[in-house]
Amino acid sequence: MAENKKRKSQKKGKKEGDITELEKQKDEFKNIAARAQADLVNYRNRMKIELDEKESRGKRKIALKILSLIDEFDLALQSLEADSPVGAMKEGLESIRSKFSNAFESEDIQEIVQVKVFDPNFHEAVITTETDKFESDTIIKVIRKGYVMGDKVIRPAQVEIAKEPSQKEK
Repeated sequence: MAENKKRKSQKKGKKEGDITELEKQKDEFKNIAARAQADLVNYRNRMKIELDEKESRGKRKIALKILSLIDEFDLALQSLEADSPVGAMKEGLESIRSKFSNAFESEDIQEIVQVKVFDPNFHEAVITTETDKFESDTIIKVIRKGYVMGDKVIRPAQVEIAKEPSQKEK
């Protein structure tokens, strides 16, 4: 009888050990599943960010191509006078130009707001003029408009900036 109790006790101990081992395995599998799920969520987030960046780059590439067309429209509009025989043509071109602007605004592409002081993040100095009429680094004239999409510069504005006249030695 004592031997029978001993065997039952051993079997019970073995079962408890097996249960403990199975619980450890269960916890390990839960951890593996949780990590796999977290990895999947992270992967999805990375793919969404990457897809958004690719979409944004594509929009910027197309916008750059269309911006040159807008520049041509602006030049054409500047050369036409409203009271000339081609005044109606000017109105048509202005309408087309307006539609381009509206399309860009709907895609968060906007003209760089012109400020008086040169900012290399938004401007490209293509002409530097020595003058004492303006302070140094003041924008005298915008030669070609610049554009941003969201917080990224698509094309910097090309500007003429003032520079202090050089002092000639006497």
